[in-house]
Amino acid sequence: MSRRKAEDAIREGRVAVDGVVLKEPGVTADPLTSVITLDGNPLPKPEEKRTYLFYKPKGVVTTKSDPDGKPTVMDYFKDEPSLNPVGRLDFDSEGLLLMTHDGDLLLKLTHPRYGVQKVYEVEVEGVGKPDYLNLLLSGVSLADGVGRFDSCRVIRNHKEFEVVVSEGRNRFVRRMFGEMGLAVKKLKRVRMGEYTLGTLKPGERKKAN
Repeated sequence: MSRRKAEDAIREGRVAVDGVVLKEPGVTADPLTSVITLDGNPLPKPEEKRTYLFYKPKGVVTTKSDPDGKPTVMDYFKDEPSLNPVGRLDFDSEGLLLMTHDGDLLLKLTHPRYGVQKVYEVEVEGVGKPDYLNLLLSGVSLADGVGRFDSCRVIRNHKEFEVVVSEGRNRFVRRMFGEMGLAVKKLKRVRMGEYTLGTLKPGERKKAN
């Protein structure tokens, strides 16, 4: 129903909220908690926008289905088949993934114009190029353009790092370290925007709101 038709129905006394017939347009009501009727018939309630924090285990694909039969994140959300994963977290990586019904939130967290930062704990092996930390911050030439980390902090012996990025390109962190001669052994996302992994363990989830 268009807005004009809805306003006409209200003026005609055909719309009620919790049993009270509306007389004029402009009254606000929460469709999730109020019973709204048209000609005495309850209107269907909109689907609640639910968002979950999920610890995606390594060896799980971040897609709704996989043609090769690999485990997917939906194996952990069989009770919520309409959820969508927010952004990428590749098969060999683990950590925080958001699953949501909220299209606005999905757009805000994934569209490049918002520049949402993601934080990763990364473990590498190999001997990096000289001055590779500065290179990772100043710019590295990749096949799909120059990339750079927002920050890269050494946690232990130049083998473990905390990396902050606002990029969303596929396997970006792995490719950046690879160009420096370092192979990523473990990659775990611990934060995405305002959302953090917290104490979740692989395969666990909890509501974000």
